[in-house]
Amino acid sequence: MKKRVFALFTAMFLLCGMLAGCGPTGSSSTTTDGSDDGAKDTLIVAIPESPTYMDPMVQASIGTYRVTTQMFDRLVMMDNDMNLVPGLAESWEVIDDTTTVFHLRQGVKFHNGEEMTSEDVKYSLERCIANPGVNYNYLIIESITCDDDYTVTIKTSAPFNALLYRLSLDAASIICKSADTSAEEFNKNPVGTGPFKFVSWELGGDVVLEAFEDYWGGAPAVKRVIFRTIPEALNRTIGLETGEVDLAYDLGITDLESLADNASVTTLTSPSTTVWYVGMNVQKAPFDNEKVRQAVAYALDPQGYIDLVFSGEATPANYTMLPPSVDGYVSDCSDYSCNVEKAKELLALLIDRQGLSMTNGEIEAFLWEELHSPQYLQTLFYSLRKTLRGIGFEDLLIRTRNHTSIDVSKLHCDLYEFLKGSADAVNSYAGEYMNNYSWAELTNARLYNGPFSDFVLAAQARPRR
Repeated sequence: MKKRVFALFTAMFLLCGMLAGCGPTGSSSTTTDGSDDGAKDTLIVAIPESPTYMDPMVQASIGTYRVTTQMFDRLVMMDNDMNLVPGLAESWEVIDDTTTVFHLRQGVKFHNGEEMTSEDVKYSLERCIANPGVNYNYLIIESITCDDDYTVTIKTSAPFNALLYRLSLDAASIICKSADTSAEEFNKNPVGTGPFKFVSWELGGDVVLEAFEDYWGGAPAVKRVIFRTIPEALNRTIGLETGEVDLAYDLGITDLESLADNASVTTLTSPSTTVWYVGMNVQKAPFDNEKVRQAVAYALDPQGYIDLVFSGEATPANYTMLPPSVDGYVSDCSDYSCNVEKAKELLALLIDRQGLSMTNGEIEAFLWEELHSPQYLQTLFYSLRKTLRGIGFEDLLIRTRNHTSIDVSKLHCDLYEFLKGSADAVNSYAGEYMNNYSWAELTNARLYNGPFSDFVLAAQARPRR
């Protein structure tokens, strides 16, 4: 019997993302002697939301990138262990702190049969930089030049050692210049160099891709991939168990036990690069007081939340924004192990010696609305509220907002839970803490103002040769 495989990607701190796979659906292939070898040539993938575009440079969207990453390659790619590996660039050289030269693979074909050259690379990256929906990771790029048909030089306006990581992201996909006759037309007929090429897309329905036989990395064994939108996590799980689908993204945590009991399902786990965290507005009372922030840190119980909300399927982040897979990670950066009594003692001293008021005005907390906040995240948030009320924050109000309709850089509420997913250390920290750096539109939603941290992070951005 073929086994369906369930893979759970556990997040750092407080999040679980899930992927399930391999059922007996679809057609099987035939060997040269006419016998059925049992290998599948069609893969049906259940996804929680439909892609918004087929163009990877319009909007940063997980729903879109699940599909487009099959159709487009980047100059630099990442392997399963988060290591940078050659993509469309077979090699590169860091010439100085702001200059990197990329040597392209020769003979790479686009899905329309045209050969990829440096002009396509230059056009694609400049197109990405010009698009406000995805360009925030690439504003530091100062110039892109074609030295010859297979050599490209990228210069940045400042030292930036995360350039290669940013070029591995979907927004930096290389598209066929001649196929981009208009944004509307390219979205209908996307042309890349990836292992699968576009066949059809029903808005809100199936996306169908087929194998690109001339793929530079070798023709895929799977000949057809169908992405099917199934919004309900339970229905994705059922589809996997019944064989209606072969792979399923983002299954519910409550489905883990039933899957574990299914003899045809194998479960695997791997840490993700996403960190969920609690942020505080450090310019507004009472969180402008360092001791209050320390008290909150001591009151929180990451492992308790993981056990309660995620059935143990997550990993404490150990007080760092970096996941272990990202270069620069150091475990146990600080020690704020859960100690509710110490939290209460800190607040009691502040009330006694500094006249701190815990009931002077409302404290507004931010939570994504239902559309973007699965039940387990809502459970987490209300668990956090119970924790904070337990040490004296009685007037903690929960407000929900649609995160797609707000500017996070102007969020500036009192307290919030949020997530950060990064492939490099600069991105993990810069957007959270830096104020005075030119290469990105940074959020710093907690309004931290630390010149020393700006200096350290700017130095961290210098490339290593």
